[in-house]
Amino acid sequence: MYPLFETIKIQHNKLLQTVFHNERVNRTRQQLFGSADKWDIADQIVLPELDMLLTYRCRFLYGQNHYTTEFIPYQPRHIKKLYLVNDNQIDYSYKYTNRQKLEGLRTQLPGLHNEADVLIVKNGLITDTSYANIAFYDGSMWYTPETPLLKGTKRAYYLSAGTIAEKKIRPADLKNFLFARLINAMIDLESTDDISIHNILI
Repeated sequence: MYPLFETIKIQHNKLLQTVFHNERVNRTRQQLFGSADKWDIADQIVLPELDMLLTYRCRFLYGQNHYTTEFIPYQPRHIKKLYLVNDNQIDYSYKYTNRQKLEGLRTQLPGLHNEADVLIVKNGLITDTSYANIAFYDGSMWYTPETPLLKGTKRAYYLSAGTIAEKKIRPADLKNFLFARLINAMIDLESTDDISIHNILI
């Protein structure tokens, strides 16, 4: 019923970075449905009484005119290893609830466990993992692929702040970096795990 969704971080019973979620939701509604009205997620989401000590993810599921919300305690994944996979046809320009193609890439790697994920290469360029954008550190600066499958809200936040910069990154360029970190609405660049470049495997 709801083809699209946003994942919004909740800490101390507050929705975080709704400005960037609003931008994506309203851009998506305009591009897919021709909607001219603007939604403000902060006004539309009614938070229940949540444990102030826990972090939650709010799933804001929506279509052209209707939406619903789910509130789920957040359990972080600790990714230690990435496997490069090639797919030149994959498209995830919008944050669809149907993630079959992304999950299908994970099934290509038998025995892929909770501490590993795929890093998708499209037309020779590194894009995203199955659930997050990625940033690479070269010893002085953070770079994120110029060609992500999905332009994430946390990625947009860090780009606007000048914390990261866009760059075309090919598998052959990985040797120029020291490590990588994943970023998405729930994962902050400053506090997530390092992934050694040596643990990004073919």
